[in-house]
Amino acid sequence: MIHTLFSFGNKKQDTSTAIFNMTPALSCFSEKLGLCRNPKVCYAKYPERAFPGVRGHRNHQAKFWDMCSPELFIYELNKFEFEKLRSSEAGDFRNQGDVTKVKAIALLLEKPVWTYTARRDLDFSNLPGNLTVSGSGFMLDNQFNAVKDPDDYIDGVTCPLNCRVCDYCCQKAGRQIYCKIH
Repeated sequence: MIHTLFSFGNKKQDTSTAIFNMTPALSCFSEKLGLCRNPKVCYAKYPERAFPGVRGHRNHQAKFWDMCSPELFIYELNKFEFEKLRSSEAGDFRNQGDVTKVKAIALLLEKPVWTYTARRDLDFSNLPGNLTVSGSGFMLDNQFNAVKDPDDYIDGVTCPLNCRVCDYCCQKAGRQIYCKIH
């Protein structure tokens, strides 16, 4: 059933946000390549360990991701009411082909799309205007930094840990965003 591919909202996102994961967190390519700075405190791994169905759901999403075209992805997603797409709440880009597919999806969708990546080794040039990619520990459209105490940093903004009241990560703004490790 295709509707199980997408979730809408979570503890931080309201239900107008569609969420789709390319890979499970426990199969994160950034961690495998040694590019993730915070693998021991990755918040996306917890649900996969604590709730058996989560990893199965994310594996199901990954299989769909591998077989779908950008057009099929949009066709299935547009069956639902939503305002924006959060891509890869868990895991990360596996290769340049994943980046290309997310770019194509954003171009077709014409709604805000955002994601994070630790993949400094991939090419994120020529992103569509509605696609925001925040680098984890490095600057792309923004730089997202997981830190012990965000109050120690004055050169950016502090993540309120609630996307319902904030859209820093959805905007291409060249921001330094500091998030308390949680």
